[in-house]
Amino acid sequence: MEPKNGINIIFGDNANGKTSYIESIYSISNLKSFRTNKLSEAINDKCKSFSIECRYKNLVQNNLKLVVDKNSKLFLKDSKKSKIDDYLWSLFTIVFKPDDILLVNGSPVKRRELIDKAIFFTDKKHISTLNNYYKILANKNINLKDNKIHEIDNWNHLIAKYSSVIVSTRNKYIDKMNTILQNNLNNFDANYKINKSIDLKDCELFEYFSKELEYNLDREMKYKYSIVGCHRQRIDFSIDGKNLKIFGSQGQKRAFVLLFRSSQIVDFESINNFTPILLLDDMASELDKNNRNNFFNILDNFSGQTFITTTDNKLFSNSDKVSYFCVEDGNIKSFS
Repeated sequence: MEPKNGINIIFGDNANGKTSYIESIYSISNLKSFRTNKLSEAINDKCKSFSIECRYKNLVQNNLKLVVDKNSKLFLKDSKKSKIDDYLWSLFTIVFKPDDILLVNGSPVKRRELIDKAIFFTDKKHISTLNNYYKILANKNINLKDNKIHEIDNWNHLIAKYSSVIVSTRNKYIDKMNTILQNNLNNFDANYKINKSIDLKDCELFEYFSKELEYNLDREMKYKYSIVGCHRQRIDFSIDGKNLKIFGSQGQKRAFVLLFRSSQIVDFESINNFTPILLLDDMASELDKNNRNNFFNILDNFSGQTFITTTDNKLFSNSDKVSYFCVEDGNIKSFS
C-alpha cells in the first residue's frame, strides 16, 4: 500500500483491522506496540511470527524491516542490522488513541509520563536522567526501610540535584508547549493550558528540594519511603482557568490531547527539520462538529503525513487533500 503525503483516512467497520494498520506503523518506528506490553503478543495466534516492512523518505529514501517471533525481535535499516538509537531516530510517529483520555482523568503519574515521553522526542538525555534518578530513589527507599539514617543525607543530595535538572527540563518544555498550544487553538471555544506545581527559577530548584527533603525527613522515616522529589511533581491541565479533569467534558478532554499531540509535532519539527507521522485512532468519537472541524483545520495546514482511523467514510469529505482507504477483513485498499 502507498499512502499519500497528507491526510489518510482509514475507514471500515469495527474489528476489521483499522487499528492494526496504524499499530504496524507505530511498531516499526518505535519497536513497541501501543496496544500490548510485548510485541510478541501482537502475533496472530495462528502464526509463529510477524514481519513489517516500510519504505519512507525524510531527506533520503530508506527502508525499515521488523521481524518478531515469540522469543526475539530483529530490526533492520536498509537491510542491515542497526544500533537501536540509530534505528529509533530514523522514523518518528506520534499516536493518539481513545484511552489517551486517561492522561487527563488518571493519576498524576500519567500526566508526568506524558510530559517525560514527549520530552524524549527532542531530548535523548532526559530518559537517561530519569532512569538514574529512579535508581537513586530506589536506593534511598531501601535505606529508609532499613533505618539507615546515616546514609540518607547522601541520597538526599543526589535527589535534590537530579530533581532540579528534571523539573527544570519539564518546566521549560511545558512553557514551550503552552506557547505552541495557544498558537494552535485557532477557533477552539476553550483555552487550554498545562500547569506545573513547582514553578521556580533554575537557580532556586536545588535549594527548594534540599529544604523540602530536610523538612520531611521525619515523615519519610515514618512512612519508609521518599515523599519529596521530582517523582511527586504535580502537572495538571486547565480549561479557561479551571481544572480540565474536573470541569471539562469528555469531548474537551479529547480535544486537549489532540491539540497536545499536534503541538508535539510542531516542537519536533522546529528542532529536527523533519516532520513525524501523526497517528489518530478513532479520532472523531466524542468530538462535536465544531471541534472536529477546528481540529481538521490544524491537520489541513500540517506539512506531515497523518493516518486517521474511523468508521465514517465521509469524515472530512469536503476536502480534496484527503485520501481514503477501506479496510475489510484485514485487507486494505484505496477508495474514492
